[in-house]
Amino acid sequence: MYDESSRRPLKVRGAAWSKNIATYLSKKDITPNQISVMSIVFSVISALSIVMIPSSTGMVIWLYSILAAIFIQMRLLCNLFDGMVALEGGKSTKSGELYNDIPDRVSDSILFIAVGYSVSVVSWGAELGYFAALVAMMTAYVRVLGTSMNAGSCFKGPMAKQHRMALLTITLLLTPLFDSREGILLFIALMLIALGSLLTVINRTYTIYKTLEET
Repeated sequence: MYDESSRRPLKVRGAAWSKNIATYLSKKDITPNQISVMSIVFSVISALSIVMIPSSTGMVIWLYSILAAIFIQMRLLCNLFDGMVALEGGKSTKSGELYNDIPDRVSDSILFIAVGYSVSVVSWGAELGYFAALVAMMTAYVRVLGTSMNAGSCFKGPMAKQHRMALLTITLLLTPLFDSREGILLFIALMLIALGSLLTVINRTYTIYKTLEET
């Protein structure tokens, strides 16, 4: 079952277009859990497009970069609508939290590891990708830990999920303008994501600590 208090606060849920789409999906034979799993599928497509960028030339670079960016946004739409269909659409299940959280962790890891393997400007690009995936997963772990300790759900940044995906999307759209073979822009973005996620882990841990000590 989806817990309303554990949902990330998003203004877009109140937008007319998102409500209309959620209502449409709710009336179809589609479950929130299926939508959650689709986010992994879209992330895999995005990741495959990312790893093709370094070996591409000309307009093909633009094709893969745009496809990667589009499917990242499709992944985020799945993250939006699984919860809306579950709660607003009345289709929540007892296993909903598993489907709500695990696909997010898988999707982040797939994307950051793909970016790491697309970076050749340094010899440790792949390792950086794995590190970014690890600390991104840690941001979610700390949030869930805080919730389990009755400290509330902490969604603080500076590099929460929406920030990571926004940075990666923008970087992908700008990549064809620079030397895409070495992945200089992707390297910079991955560094920012990794370091920002590490700061997010520290920030959330401290916030949860303060909350627990003050109650």
